[in-house]
Amino acid sequence: MVNPGSSSQPPPVTAGSLSWKRCAGCGGKIADRFLLYAMDSYWHSRCLKCSCCQAQLGDIGTSCYTKSGMILCRNDYI
Repeated sequence: MVNPGSSSQPPPVTAGSLSWKRCAGCGGKIADRFLLYAMDSYWHSRCLKCSCCQAQLGDIGTSCYTKSGMILCRNDYI
């Protein structure tokens, strides 16, 4: 996922380091095959949702947006 408000790149993730990654949404360990990086945090794909419409952002595109501390899909950002 892309966070237009941040220029930082996610740290490299290897298969061995996944066991200690924590999801910013639920706080649980991320042991899934896929994880997302947005707003300087890691997320389960099911936990990264638009703050307005609750759409799972990993399912609707490759971008997410931030405004006033909220994570938004493109439609709600516009």
